[in-house]
Amino acid sequence: MKKTGCIFLFVLSLTSCSGEASAPSGPVLEKVMLLSRHGIRSPTASPVSLKAKTGFDWPEWSVAPGEMTSHGAVALGAMVQAVRSHYRHLGFGPLQNCSDQIRVWADGADHRTQQTGQVWARDVAPDCHVTAQWQAQGPDPVYNAIAAGRTVPPRQETEQAFASALPVSHTPDVQHGLQALQMLMAPGACDGATHTSRCLRDAAVLDWKKTAPHLSGGVATGGMSAESLLLLYSEGFPVDVFGSAKADVPGLLKTVMPVHEAESLLLRRLPVVAQARNGVMAQGIRAFLADRPVADIPGVTASTRLLVLAGHDTNQDAMAAIFGLSWAFADQPDSTAPDTVLAFERWRYPDRHVEVKVRIFHQSLEELRAGQASGVERSMQTLEPHNPILP
Repeated sequence: MKKTGCIFLFVLSLTSCSGEASAPSGPVLEKVMLLSRHGIRSPTASPVSLKAKTGFDWPEWSVAPGEMTSHGAVALGAMVQAVRSHYRHLGFGPLQNCSDQIRVWADGADHRTQQTGQVWARDVAPDCHVTAQWQAQGPDPVYNAIAAGRTVPPRQETEQAFASALPVSHTPDVQHGLQALQMLMAPGACDGATHTSRCLRDAAVLDWKKTAPHLSGGVATGGMSAESLLLLYSEGFPVDVFGSAKADVPGLLKTVMPVHEAESLLLRRLPVVAQARNGVMAQGIRAFLADRPVADIPGVTASTRLLVLAGHDTNQDAMAAIFGLSWAFADQPDSTAPDTVLAFERWRYPDRHVEVKVRIFHQSLEELRAGQASGVERSMQTLEPHNPILP
């Protein structure tokens, strides 16, 4: 008996020492929330409608307006694999073994976001049979609480915020971009008495359609046009479709995309609009990172450690406004380009305190065009939120 007792005590001693040795010596990544923009899509209006609005000869796409292309799916798959590789290198548990710890929730309002969710589900943990899900009917308040009838942005506060932001439309970069777009699409549209709706000099105006604010004017048309040109290049269209700008399309996009950024700042990144439209999403992110119930995303449980949201650039704009985030890329003129991923990470340190870190992953303009993502990890940025994410 004495011998057995000694052996038992010795085993306990080894167990204790082993436990101390295995305690983490550095921070541990506990949870990750990824907000992904959908893959490369066609413009949401037909080439005929776009020409009527801008005067430019827009080419036909291989898919219907607003649909993700097969090339877009390839480029998105490359991005997902790059992000997966990054988190596997960090030893993030849900990507090391298959368990019920991954949830993919897409915006069901558009086919392109449903497809984006499916690509994430297929490639983020290829051996784990993850499935993407979405709300089957009606607008999802996670992605657009205004359309879902959950909230209404206060009109007076919205108009005051718009007026305060309006000077952004007069900055040299934006004006230069508008001039470049004008020369490309409708050079004579602003001439004297022949001034037409295609003239991009018209001031930005905030309109209301029922309870939702909308932007019109030169910056709105120019921003849409700039984004549509970027989508053409990202999809791999030949440079001839860019008309007089075909000699240097990347240079053109660098010049005109500040107009699209201004369009975002004048509406989607207004904090009052962002809070109304995507406050439910922000609340869900906070709840997930704090181990609280996530009421508006079904299936997220206490064991969920990776949550992927497949949405839109408007959602990323809103999170930037709500959390006080900003970023820009040297090799990509669109700060919320297709496939861009905004990541919220919860890290726990040996002294038990918790920190939330925010990252942004993107593909360069040329990577999107090639359907690749080889530089994603190297170009990852860590962002500094100016507004608290956790209490």
